[in-house]
Amino acid sequence: MGDVVLQTATINWLRSLLGEEATFSFVTSKEFSSLIDTHPEVKSVISFDRRGGETWKDLIKKIDELHEKTPIDLILDLHATLRSFRLKLSYWTIPSLTVDKRRWERFLLTKIKSVRLKRLFDKKLFGLEPQVERILKDFEGIFGDTRSKRRTVDYRKGPNEELTSLASLPVYPLPGPYIVLAPSASFSNKRWPVERFMDLGKKILNETTLHVVVLAGPDDKFCEAFNEIESDHFHNLQGKTSLKESMSVLANAQGCIGNDSGMNHIAEAYGVPCVTLFGPTDPRFGFAPHGSKSQYISKEMFCKPCSTTGKTPCYRDRLYCMEEISVNEVFNAASKLLGNS
Repeated sequence: MGDVVLQTATINWLRSLLGEEATFSFVTSKEFSSLIDTHPEVKSVISFDRRGGETWKDLIKKIDELHEKTPIDLILDLHATLRSFRLKLSYWTIPSLTVDKRRWERFLLTKIKSVRLKRLFDKKLFGLEPQVERILKDFEGIFGDTRSKRRTVDYRKGPNEELTSLASLPVYPLPGPYIVLAPSASFSNKRWPVERFMDLGKKILNETTLHVVVLAGPDDKFCEAFNEIESDHFHNLQGKTSLKESMSVLANAQGCIGNDSGMNHIAEAYGVPCVTLFGPTDPRFGFAPHGSKSQYISKEMFCKPCSTTGKTPCYRDRLYCMEEISVNEVFNAASKLLGNS
């Protein structure tokens, strides 16, 4: 989900560079199609419903139908996976470009088990620039562009100079102003403990006038723990909103606090300031928040990052990379971000 949102920066940049004559179509899994199907710069979205039983032939048929109506001039592989490689092979006569996901650098970062060495090689090898900036830098030479990031920022005119963007949606009815807590993540190791999120929510309720909204999917049953918080200013929407409704909730929030996950990327795409919590993954992978008012919290540890996705189980008896992040630290970061609302 986060990858799809991050690639909207590339779409915006290309529109700004190529003008209104260019036509963009986007291929993605069906569960993520609602992220992009109303994007103002995307003419059509081709969704691949693997969970619903669609086969590779079904996807190729959809693309063939598009190609017959509007010939495809260029394939941009923005994900660099085996599936996208297979797709490029299926249309080998069409020119293609593939983004460099810095997989080698990310892999190497997981193998260096020394904070000093990580710092030594940091700027020269890993860098701290967001993935969206890296893609634009890679493409600017190919397309003959000299403005890169600035072009995208000026074109979208986001409130916090965010590079990503998503389409406007009807307002989801919630009292406000409110801040969103996004406790979920693709893997359990990437989640700040739910008890900490609960304590953070209570602290926000006690020390500010903000409403607090929890956003999570129907499978995130651990978020049912929030139901014990009794307050007219607290709203647990776990499993109660569709993806588009969740996007609307995020778009109208004062801020979002969450893990290294898609929800924070969505919030930033709407210009909402974020505090992103990194545990076993690392902001140097390129997925740190990029808006001018957003920030992240990440603890330096010799064993971190332990894998490129955060999927690998921790070999230690506790998840120190997450547990070392305190409630007060996150609350103070959010207070600065929101200006003590």
